[in-house]
Amino acid sequence: MTKNLSLLLAIALVTTAGCKKKDGDAATPSGKAVEAGPVKLAKIGLQIDVGGETAVSDGIGASSQMVSGEAIGAMQVEVADKKQTIDDAKSDAGMFNPKNLKAETLADGWALTYDNVGSAGANFFVAVQREIGGKTYSCTTTAGDGDHAKAVLAACKTLRK
Repeated sequence: MTKNLSLLLAIALVTTAGCKKKDGDAATPSGKAVEAGPVKLAKIGLQIDVGGETAVSDGIGASSQMVSGEAIGAMQVEVADKKQTIDDAKSDAGMFNPKNLKAETLADGWALTYDNVGSAGANFFVAVQREIGGKTYSCTTTAGDGDHAKAVLAACKTLRK
């Protein structure tokens, strides 16, 4: 649970720091921005559909990648340390005094969204866990913008080999 909290706070910092690519910024390790369509997450062997220009970089953990862009803000996709149930995720969300909590069962996992208002303003949380190719993956963000959170949720649902 502490790792999840640290991850959500780190993503929130990245999101609020701004994600708009400026001329001269390196967007990916190769220095090329990725346009709309499938984005390869080579480090973890998946791809994801994200609208607009995106950048992929190393995530916080050894088996994670950060995806950022104007449409999504910033999100992290990682190989999960352990499989979590939707009830576990709801319990973790409890520390943030969630409002508008919505849980969704997916064919290969679950999705949880909620929001709250903290000292820095509105926060929108997305946590998705999926089983893909025999591994458990987590896809998460904490956004300051509801549209970014909706885009992240949609993107997380497209994760695939």
